[in-house]
Amino acid sequence: DLTEVSLDDDLDNERFSTVALRTPSLPPSTPDPNSAASRSTWRNSLATASSGNAPTQVSPSARDSRRMTMASIPPLRTASTSNFDFALARLNLQREAQQSDPSVRRASLHGHLRLKEGFDKLHEEQEKLEEHEEIDWDFWGEVMADYELVARTRAKELSEAIQKGIPAALRGTIWQLMSASKDMNLEQVYAELLKDSSPHEKSIMRDLGRTFPNHEYFQDVQGIGQENLFNVVKAYSLYDPEVGYCQGMPFVVAALLLNMPDEEAFCVLVRLMKSYDLRGHFLPEMPGLQLRLFQFDRLVEELLPLLHQHFVRQGVKSSMYCSQWFLTLFSYRFPLDMVFRIFDIIFATGIEAIFGFALVLLEKNEDVLLSLKFDQILDYMKTGLFDTYKIYESPVSPSERRPTRYRADAFVQDAFQVKVSPFMLDTYAAEYEDLVRQQNKHLVEMDTLRNVNRHLSSQVKKLESSLAQLNTEHCDLVKQFVMVKLEKEEMESELVKYKMLYAETMLANEDARSSSRISSLSKRSR
Repeated sequence: DLTEVSLDDDLDNERFSTVALRTPSLPPSTPDPNSAASRSTWRNSLATASSGNAPTQVSPSARDSRRMTMASIPPLRTASTSNFDFALARLNLQREAQQSDPSVRRASLHGHLRLKEGFDKLHEEQEKLEEHEEIDWDFWGEVMADYELVARTRAKELSEAIQKGIPAALRGTIWQLMSASKDMNLEQVYAELLKDSSPHEKSIMRDLGRTFPNHEYFQDVQGIGQENLFNVVKAYSLYDPEVGYCQGMPFVVAALLLNMPDEEAFCVLVRLMKSYDLRGHFLPEMPGLQLRLFQFDRLVEELLPLLHQHFVRQGVKSSMYCSQWFLTLFSYRFPLDMVFRIFDIIFATGIEAIFGFALVLLEKNEDVLLSLKFDQILDYMKTGLFDTYKIYESPVSPSERRPTRYRADAFVQDAFQVKVSPFMLDTYAAEYEDLVRQQNKHLVEMDTLRNVNRHLSSQVKKLESSLAQLNTEHCDLVKQFVMVKLEKEEMESELVKYKMLYAETMLANEDARSSSRISSLSKRSR
């Protein structure tokens, strides 16, 4: 299902939404775009949409040549790659799936109308304010009216607008629009789930205070912020029992709650988990996170070879610093204004955007990281990564403390220019599947050997038990034999005594007879 498709990495179109424009009702009745079958159909649709050419199989020698070419490129940032055709192919697939179910389409249209009403209301409220954010209401109104049409006809303009940052007043609405998460049925499900209790409530409560503890919305233990955070995370643990609750989830939910009500945040969370494949990060064994960490390691190896070698020598693994980034979508310890900008791009382009942000942070700090040792690298990953994007301002007075600001536009633009193509990710995913397959094969062999060993151990135990029983019986027989032998010896001893008595008796009788004969002869002689 990971067919290698020939993709042009130098197209002018910007990367764009890889997410469906409709939201399925519960339970989901449309094909999962992340399933193996859908992904295969998606790749074929992409190949047709791109140039009309059939998918090209890449030989191992060609792949090695491409790898050497990528590794030989010193700078990480190049002309941005294009996911536009890739996105349109997925949108086409989603549209076909949704058209097959009228109820899904009706629910999606209803959700879109609700978002449009909220957008219009917000526009009216903003116009009444004396001071309000500069927003291009005409452009974002067109996006709200028909997101798919703008995505198809004005891709570059929409991409540039998202890179500059979605207006804060519209961010929650646009996130819902791009993720197609507005679903009244799902909001009703959320309301019902709030009435139930979750087995994870104790763990959730323990982590609430650790989530954005310095943000005023979440500081009050009894406040609305922590209450909504608890409700959304608890509801999802009931909605998806296989995932349940996992540390890191509250940070994603908190970023959503700062931009929308709790019922809408729940719907967006469900959409992130299912359509954006974030669910694989939180499943038992975290298969999605393991795959993305492997892909990230390969990207670092290809695009930042010196840093990769340094990390290998120092024993630094991506799981030591990158797991938190991917698990929380960079919301853990990252500046909040940066987090929102990252979420903008993720909602617009897909979960693959996390690679660009992670890579550009390493590239910007490569010189510093190359000079550090193991412990220093891990400490720097926690505290110093964003210094390169920090805006240094001199305070007017010594007592003045200005909030730290960052060059968010530069950060997003740098990440958007990182050369990460779907071909590269699919190649690494295929490598990972081969690796997992080999590991599973080894595990199967080990399980087989364990089962054989367990069976042999059981037989040994049975034989040992039988041997012990035989030894017991043998001991009993030996005791019996010894007793019989003793009895025989006693009987032989008694028999000897009897024989001696008999001999003595016979001798006495013989003596008596002899005496008698002698007496008789004496009498006769007289």
